[in-house]
Amino acid sequence: MGDTMQQRLTQDLTQFLASLPEDDRIKAINEIRMAIHQVSPFREEPVDCVLWVKNDQLVPNDYNPNNVAPPEKKTAEKNPLK
Repeated sequence: MGDTMQQRLTQDLTQFLASLPEDDRIKAINEIRMAIHQVSPFREEPVDCVLWVKNDQLVPNDYNPNNVAPPEKKTAEKNPLK
């Protein structure tokens, strides 16, 4: 694909997406990302196809990555310099 075709596709796609209402734009972007994912050289990677969702669709969990399991915490509290 020549640069001219790529530039034209990018410009057309950008204009098309800009013309859509937000919800339709999100849906269209996600569909385009899934199509690109099918031919992506990184399709086996976990972050190759990140899809957008609105904040109000997210559900919080109680996982806290800063909490340490008790056995690991005891080990971490032992200072090898003491």
